[in-house]
Amino acid sequence: MQEPATAPWGLSISDSDLKKLKAGFKPQDQDDKWRVSATEQSQSGTISIHIARGGTGIELYRLIVKPSDGDSSSSGAKIEAITWEQNKGGIRMSEEQAKKEAVITTRNLLDCAFEALPEYDFSDIWNYPGARLGAN
Repeated sequence: MQEPATAPWGLSISDSDLKKLKAGFKPQDQDDKWRVSATEQSQSGTISIHIARGGTGIELYRLIVKPSDGDSSSSGAKIEAITWEQNKGGIRMSEEQAKKEAVITTRNLLDCAFEALPEYDFSDIWNYPGARLGAN
């Protein structure tokens, strides 16, 4: 990332969503626009989920996920933070928009549910001031 920013998130996710994120997505051909991969961080006990463009491999989002510690009172995981590319080809990306785009992308590619969040329309990716024609 050329201009990364990081923000806390604290989003609880299900065991099913965690498995889907860890499994990721590998592009099969040129029509697949995204790649999702996971890297386990042994020292911190977290998992980094990398969301990158399929053709170039350029990472645009990174989710830091902390799995539950395995006790019976909690399951699933928590997305502790997001790191994102603030400058997408001259379009400035806010924290809110980065979170929304990461959710839309992983819901579409991996069929993640993210039950704690509302449903977003795919067109929300382009529905913010920086992406509008003529925006400065």
